[in-house]
Amino acid sequence: MARLTDLIRGQSSQEALSSDVKNSTHSMAPTSLPLSSSTLSPSVDEADWYQRAGHELQGIKRAVQTKQPWTVDELALIASGVVSSLGADDKLLQTVLRHDAGDYLVNNAVNVAIVSVKIAEALRYESTKLEQVALAGLLHDLGMFVLPDALLYKTGTLTEDERQEMRKHPQHGARLFKDVGEAYPWVGRVILQEHERWDGTGYPNRLAGDQIDEVALVIGLADVFDALMNARPYRHGMSPHQAIRTLLVSGKTVFPYHLLKALVDQLSVYPLGTTVRLNTGETGVVSQLNRRYPLRPILQVMRQAASGHVPASKTVDLRTETSMHIVEVVPIG
Repeated sequence: MARLTDLIRGQSSQEALSSDVKNSTHSMAPTSLPLSSSTLSPSVDEADWYQRAGHELQGIKRAVQTKQPWTVDELALIASGVVSSLGADDKLLQTVLRHDAGDYLVNNAVNVAIVSVKIAEALRYESTKLEQVALAGLLHDLGMFVLPDALLYKTGTLTEDERQEMRKHPQHGARLFKDVGEAYPWVGRVILQEHERWDGTGYPNRLAGDQIDEVALVIGLADVFDALMNARPYRHGMSPHQAIRTLLVSGKTVFPYHLLKALVDQLSVYPLGTTVRLNTGETGVVSQLNRRYPLRPILQVMRQAASGHVPASKTVDLRTETSMHIVEVVPIG
């Protein structure tokens, strides 16, 4: 499903939500250092979990590109740490929603793992299954690592031949993973099915409905959400709020309702970090969600600063401040 890429390249929104085109920036990070279970504890700083995952993926990416051996075990330990961190707080999710720069092929993998776990939490997956979701999310686009740079980094419109070549990456990924992932069979299924869609418009096998593994659909939804949010060389990204709205409008046939609901339940219509304007004229940033009242989050609202002073902020809980409400989302950029 080609996310915003195909929207910008001339397809309709429905076509874009039924096909996938992704690009990545160059990255030549050194092969990652081995990580043991003793170094991967829930006490690790949340930002470090993000960095560790990216570092390990960079090592796998380089190994695939240079045809060197690689393993999954270290990434599986990191997946477990990501789940533990998300069970404690939403700091990792805040990292996803900040639109940090970097190798967006690798960043996408880490972001998708984190958002997928949040969706799976709403579906009440037990902890072992959450760790499976996280690992599959980290490796969902493994096959992209074997595609040529000229295709991955192209900023213009893809030809039909190039589009078809891009769509082979699930098979490439499943083949690569088969050689290293015997202990993690669910990951291979997800790699092959992540771009399949509920209405049968996906690829590579045009599966539909219950033919598709639910975890693959969870990761596919997280993948599209992340791609809508994050900029590419040929277009701007959306705010998390805009990405949610786009999925609610255009994703109704390609993803099951209960998955879309789970995404909204976890991220809200006003996700963390969204800048909003209030009926008082003040602006604020969503700092905490009110799960029972998704339209009334907790904000950090900017106060008028006295001359020569740095602006201060105040915490406003819209659940209790009933005379105040959000009137609009302030666009990013």
